[in-house]
Amino acid sequence: MSNDDERNGSVRDPREIYEVDEQAVEAELGTLAHAPDGAVGPVLIHALRGFVDAGNVGELVLDHLRSELDSTRLVTFDVDELLDYRSKRSTMTFDVNTWSDYDEPYLAIDHVRDAEGTGFLVLHGFEPDLQWERFVAAVIQIVERFGVSLSATVHGVPMGVPHTRPLTTTAHATTPSLVGEASAWFGKVKVPSSAAALLELRLGQRGHDALGYAVHVPHYLAQSPFPRPLPWRWRRSSGPPGSTSARRR
Repeated sequence: MSNDDERNGSVRDPREIYEVDEQAVEAELGTLAHAPDGAVGPVLIHALRGFVDAGNVGELVLDHLRSELDSTRLVTFDVDELLDYRSKRSTMTFDVNTWSDYDEPYLAIDHVRDAEGTGFLVLHGFEPDLQWERFVAAVIQIVERFGVSLSATVHGVPMGVPHTRPLTTTAHATTPSLVGEASAWFGKVKVPSSAAALLELRLGQRGHDALGYAVHVPHYLAQSPFPRPLPWRWRRSSGPPGSTSARRR
């Protein structure tokens, strides 16, 4: 038994924390609903709320994709299993003398189509507080079922850089070829973990391609929306994940 199998065997069944809309999957992914080995499926883009995201970079990217493009919900995670409501308190609306609305937390995967009809997946919502290994195992199950060809993420980090200079990023990936000739800003450092980082690590250990960009946001703008990263920096190489010039369905 491999180390991965031992680790995955120590967590509860990942299939119990998410629900797949099979009709939506069949309609949007067709034959990729049960992808055979070696199939080239859609790109998965993910940016979860809750970790460091200076300038709301990841949130702005996903809001742009989901507001400008058509999307269909494919997978819904059980947030009652994954979130600590006391640390991530959702807002409610009190109207005069009654509770009228609840901003319900969510964690989901949507299928999105760009203007040219190319489909890709978007994992969005709150970063889990609990059961990270189980959540990551669940996402990997979905990646393997749909034959996801590449997983990609983006978020902002505060840096001592001025807003008057060209935008810079720290690229990271499961294989050096995905990073290409991107400049390295750091050596070996210890940083607080995140579910997205753990997902990238575990994907790489299972032989899946994954990459991400940490956008360097001027530290004095870290608490304000920083729209400069739009559109995607992936245009420098193979095109934005999910675009017609990137690996796609």
